[in-house]
Amino acid sequence: MSGPVTCTATTCARPSSATAAARRARRCAPLRSRPGFRPGVGWGLAALGLALGEEVTEAQLRNLFGERGRHPDADRIEADRLAAGDSPKEAFKAGALGRRVMVTGVDFVFRPQPTVYLLWALGDEETRRVIEVAPERAIVRVLEWIEDEVAVIRYGKDGIYRVRPPGGLVAARFRHYEARSGMPLLHDHLLLSVKGQRLDGEWGSIHTLALHENTVAASALYNKLVAAEVCEELGLATEPRTVTPGRRPDAEAARRSR
Repeated sequence: MSGPVTCTATTCARPSSATAAARRARRCAPLRSRPGFRPGVGWGLAALGLALGEEVTEAQLRNLFGERGRHPDADRIEADRLAAGDSPKEAFKAGALGRRVMVTGVDFVFRPQPTVYLLWALGDEETRRVIEVAPERAIVRVLEWIEDEVAVIRYGKDGIYRVRPPGGLVAARFRHYEARSGMPLLHDHLLLSVKGQRLDGEWGSIHTLALHENTVAASALYNKLVAAEVCEELGLATEPRTVTPGRRPDAEAARRSR
């Protein structure tokens, strides 16, 4: 699926995927030594004992989105439980987040409309600052919408019971400034864990099909929020742009008519 917001599975929990999962975690964890990248920040981590906006590490990503989908600090938890006298099996279970799943997360890629990211690439410092802030706020709104209207935890036989994750979703966001080709391209990756905590304290799995089915709606909301803030802050207007004949046009930033 193409568009300003895309959603793909991040990893499959199979033995053959362990190396790929570790490689993906390294690629998605921006290190301070890499130019053009910032460390990732987390959302919805209170239930995990982590702070909102806290920087996430490569090891935490590997645990949460790796082969088993464990607690980000599973290594520390397991070591502490072993030191307290627990058996290896008990210590390992303490770092788990519910049952093992085949898909541990999804990767939402948020990219502003072409006129917005081109304006960012060619604009002055103030223009870039405004445009860099707008997507961050828009992603927060989109994530809140997903939590309130889309995400459900399935449990029981054949997933007969469905509830909203009362503690919210667990996610890590990474800001990138370039495309793989090296060309300027402002965009964000939101790695969303499929693990969600129910009211009874047990951990279940977010229904990933619902996330994929609402990607277009998430994209429309993101576009609207980014365009509205950028145009208001920079004194621009929006104009419709037809991408696919016969379908609703997208709103792009344009010079305000006098």
